[in-house]
Parts: sequence; C-alpha cells; structure tokens
Amino acid sequence: MPDVVIIGAGPAGLFAASELIGSGLDVLIVEKGKDVDQRKCPLSTTTKCLKCQPCNIMSGVGGAGGLSDGKLNLRPDIGGNLVEFTHDQKEAWRLVDQVDKVFLAHGAPEKSYGLGEDAEDLRRKAASVGINFIPIHQRHVGSDKLPAVMRSIEQWLVSEGIRFMLNTEVEKIITEGGRASGVLVRKGRTSKPIKAKAVISCPGRSGALWFASEAERLHVNTQHAAVDVGVRVEVRSMVMDPVTSVNWDPKFHIYTKTYDDWVRTFCTCPYGFVTKEDYGDFVSVNGHSMIERRSDNTNFAFLTSITLTEPVEDTTAYGSSIARLSTTIGGGKPIIQRLGDLWKGRRSTWNRINKSY
Repeated sequence: MPDVVIIGAGPAGLFAASELIGSGLDVLIVEKGKDVDQRKCPLSTTTKCLKCQPCNIMSGVGGAGGLSDGKLNLRPDIGGNLVEFTHDQKEAWRLVDQVDKVFLAHGAPEKSYGLGEDAEDLRRKAASVGINFIPIHQRHVGSDKLPAVMRSIEQWLVSEGIRFMLNTEVEKIITEGGRASGVLVRKGRTSKPIKAKAVISCPGRSGALWFASEAERLHVNTQHAAVDVGVRVEVRSMVMDPVTSVNWDPKFHIYTKTYDDWVRTFCTCPYGFVTKEDYGDFVSVNGHSMIERRSDNTNFAFLTSITLTEPVEDTTAYGSSIARLSTTIGGGKPIIQRLGDLWKGRRSTWNRINKSY
C-alpha cells in the first residue's frame, strides 16, 4: 500500500512527487495516458498539419503540455497568480526559480528571453499605442526537445523511488471517515482499489470534468475559473521578428475600443507550425515551434477571458460547447479565415486562402 497516491503525471503531479522526495513516503503516480516516448506528435515526422490522437494530446506523462513547444514563463503572475496560494511574494518567486532549476537540470536550454533594455524599449513602444507589454523572463525548450526533458524528469523521479502506474484511469477517490483513503482504478476492463494514507489530485485539463463531479460527490466546494476563447493567428515571421527576438512568447494586454473587452496574446510560436488537434468530441488547433526545424511563419493565440455568473457558471462546459459548434460548422475540420476577409465581414474562399503565405 503506497503512502501517497498522486492522480495525474502532468507538471503538477510530477512536481508534487518531487516535493516528496526524501520524505520516506512511498509515492505512486497513477496516469491514464502513455509514457513520454509513446506519445507521438505527427509534427515530429512531417510538416503537414495532421491529426493528433486525443489520448496523446491530453493525457500521458508530461500532461496536456507534454506535446507543446515547452515555453517556460518564469513569473508567478502569468498563467494564474501563484501568490493567491502562497500568500507570499518571495515564496512564489522561490517556487518559480525552483521549477526553472529542475528544467535546466534536465536539458532545458540556458538561453533565455525577456530581460534587459530591449524589453523596456518594446514596453514603451507598446504603451505609446495603448497596449500593455509585459516583459517576462522566458525559456523555450522546443516541441522537438521537450519529450526528452520530460523523460529525464520522469527517470529522475523513478531513481528517487517514485513509482508510476501508467495507462490506468482513476474512476473515483475512496474516502473513509471524511478523509481520502485511496482510489479505485481501472486498467482495461479490470477495476481494483488502491489504498493510501493520502491522495493528491492533479488531473489536469483532461480530468477537469471528472474532478468536478468527484468534488460534488464528496461535497467539496469548487469554483469555476474563467475560460479563454479566441483564435490562432498566423503571420510572416519577419513581421514578428522585432518582438519575438526580445520575448519568445510576448504578452500583450489590450482593452478593445468598442466593447472595452480585455484581450491578450498567448502561446506565440516563432518560425512555427499550426497543427490540428482532435479532442474526440471536437477539433481545435495548436501552435508548435521547434529548435531544429523552422517555417517562415509565426503564430500566436489571441484570447479573451470569459467569466460566467449565475445561473450558468460552468465555463468548462461553455468553452466545450463553442468548440463543438465550431467543429460542426467546419465539417469536422478547423475553420480558416484570412484577416482581410474578417475585416470585410465575409467568408474566406480557397482561392483567397491560396494567396496567403
């Protein structure tokens, strides 16, 4: 019987396990997806925009970001606000620095972006047109290099006594006397209970709906976070070079003139590729950029955050419904529109799309 069961082998699960190294506790990570080297992205073998399998995209060692291009935004108020949990600014920065050191120790590049006079100059230029540019210390691992980094982290954990149970789905959290006492897992068609002294749940994006239902069953209060809705934009790299040479993944925050909506750039992929991703119920797109292969284009997400209030608060369901609707409209494929056509309020045709880069 393990002392601690960790649900999920994404970044949260892996770093939770790393915190328990040297504690003398027997730690077991249960992950419904595959091992790192069994998660394949077609981009590694072809430049064509092919379909990634849902089981590979969302699950597996490394988590939903395991097939991403491995951007490390080394600041506690990006991607959420870590201070909300630490209640201490210094502790938040210490944890960010600790994560950075782990990635560096396992093969992340020494080169970084976002600091110095160039970043301040870009910030001034953005401010002159009413845009807030946020300089961030960043590293870029690369879609082609990230699996090896995640594999190294996994092997390090194993060498320190952390155990992994892969291709195994947690069906429910078992409780006794109001405390977690284990999990019920299923591998194939076989289910069995695993007892433990404590359970850490890190189900990630793919387990969000499952964990919400488990929390409700266990009478644990939850709160829905905002959902980001937007598009992925692709332009020539030469257009973005003056920006991405300063910050690999530049963060621009903008308030729109018409509706005063807050929008932001996210997940910029210099010299990258836009790929189709199949999530089972719907398709979407993502961006990749690599170390050893480049395109002539740069792509980034352009997003707005939506928070819902009563009577409909489930932002996960709301975002999924938009994705399913867009998949229906696209006939099971991502929808493509030229920026010029968007401005003119018309659909794009293949003739006009074929004129693009």
